Amino acid sequence: MSVQALPALAGKSATGPRIERGVLVVYVIVLALLVTFVVYPTFSVLRYPGLEDYVDMVSRTRWQRAALNTAFITILSTLSATLVGFAFAFAATRRDIPGARLFGTLSMLPLFAPPFMIAFAYLLMFGRQGLVSRHLFGLDLDIFGWHGLWLAQTIAFFPLASMILKGVLEGIHPSAEQAALTLGATEGAALRTITLPLVMPGVIGAMLVIAITVLADFGNAVVIAGNFPVLATEAWFLMEGLADLKGAAVVVGILLLPAIALFVISRRFLGRQSYSTVTGRGSTMDQIRTPTLLKWVIVTVCSIVSIFVVLLYLGIVYAGLADTWGSNWMPTLRHWREAMAHSDALWSSIVVALFAGALTAVLGQVAAFLKSRNLPFRRGLDFLAILPGALPGVFIGVGFVLSFNSPPLELAGSIWIVVLALGFWHLPLAYQATSAALDQIHRSIEDAARDLGASELRLVRDIYAPLLARSLLASFLQSFVRSVSNISVVVFLVAPGNVMVTFVILQMIGGTDWSGAAALTTFLLILTFLCIGLASLIAGRTSPQLRGFQP
Repeated sequence: MSVQALPALAGKSATGPRIERGVLVVYVIVLALLVTFVVYPTFSVLRYPGLEDYVDMVSRTRWQRAALNTAFITILSTLSATLVGFAFAFAATRRDIPGARLFGTLSMLPLFAPPFMIAFAYLLMFGRQGLVSRHLFGLDLDIFGWHGLWLAQTIAFFPLASMILKGVLEGIHPSAEQAALTLGATEGAALRTITLPLVMPGVIGAMLVIAITVLADFGNAVVIAGNFPVLATEAWFLMEGLADLKGAAVVVGILLLPAIALFVISRRFLGRQSYSTVTGRGSTMDQIRTPTLLKWVIVTVCSIVSIFVVLLYLGIVYAGLADTWGSNWMPTLRHWREAMAHSDALWSSIVVALFAGALTAVLGQVAAFLKSRNLPFRRGLDFLAILPGALPGVFIGVGFVLSFNSPPLELAGSIWIVVLALGFWHLPLAYQATSAALDQIHRSIEDAARDLGASELRLVRDIYAPLLARSLLASFLQSFVRSVSNISVVVFLVAPGNVMVTFVILQMIGGTDWSGAAALTTFLLILTFLCIGLASLIAGRTSPQLRGFQP
């Protein structure tokens, strides 16, 4: 669509008010940006290898092993994370489960950890020089491999299932269970025949979401998978170790297929489900009693997992203070002082995250606002704004390397390629949050302003900008936290003089400088919780957008 064609579209619409020329110009610019930085990198990855490259890669034994490993760990981690998430969601929604509030708080902590932190923490606590395994219990454990990756992914991703299933369980009205008791069923039978069938659609939805996340998990796999190759890490090893860019493109291109399939199924499945069992006036009816055996099974599972979550943070913080991990446990600030030698990488990460967060927040709000207007090809805009959510981080990294490594837009080696990659990858966060916020703004407010002669610019400035300010801040902070701790995209785009702190941490872990890596990781944790505190402070208790802030 050319700019010359804009006047023809700027007239009175049959279903809405006149669309102003300025809105159409912005619309074309946003579409052009999405095509350039979302569609073009995607096609660059898919068209770069030839058919013979795909055939060659598929015939390699290591690739076949990586593909089977990926399928195996995706199924295993999805099942275990969903099961643990259900236990925490059940505990949080039953009034007679002891410690429910504590379990709910602890279950959210893994969400705030950098992508590689959980695997790194369990390497510190349960590896061959692990504080718990070796020095407390005298065990010689090798946590590298599928079992270590399974543990890390289960702990990392069960909060996703917990959040989804908590909402589903809260939507099941107690009257359904009480009716079963009235008909003579026991509490256990009521939960089995009423509650469990009602929650099953949510369980399936949670499994789809977790499967997408596990499939694309790079941070945990690169730290703890060892000789258990998976597709997400295989792409990096091909590119970094063998300089095989075509091979990396083939791997991430194949990884894209199941990722998009799971993404589409999950959106359609979760979008069509309704979990409400009773509507209308509320009720003070109490829940039925949880069977004693089930109650204590839930408490036991949640307690064990909570211990692993606590060990996650304690391990990282203490490793950054221990003099020599594995031999001298005396606390010291030496590693923190040495970590400051990487202040350039820290500063680069913060600058990149600031720009990426601003790009995500502003472009997400503009795209969501344009989607709410009566513009042509709105469905195309919606699809392009959501598409990055289906792309694994390693796919984004390889795509930007292939797309912007030569004229006309040569960005390789600069911070801007990292800013753009992270900003557009996180775009769905801001777009969906703003779309939800726009749905809460009644159209009558805009109609009243138009009746008083307000232009589109005046509407944005005086109505939408103030009402969406908190959503903008939430999107910025969420993108900032994710960007400053990202590894799956950054690892493909760093260059000499343009190194991010997560890449430095990954190198330190590989070089067994665990205390130094832990000190830098602790810094990222502090930065994350400062952002969360700032979000809570600004949002207050009345802001639903920021109360749902998740890094």
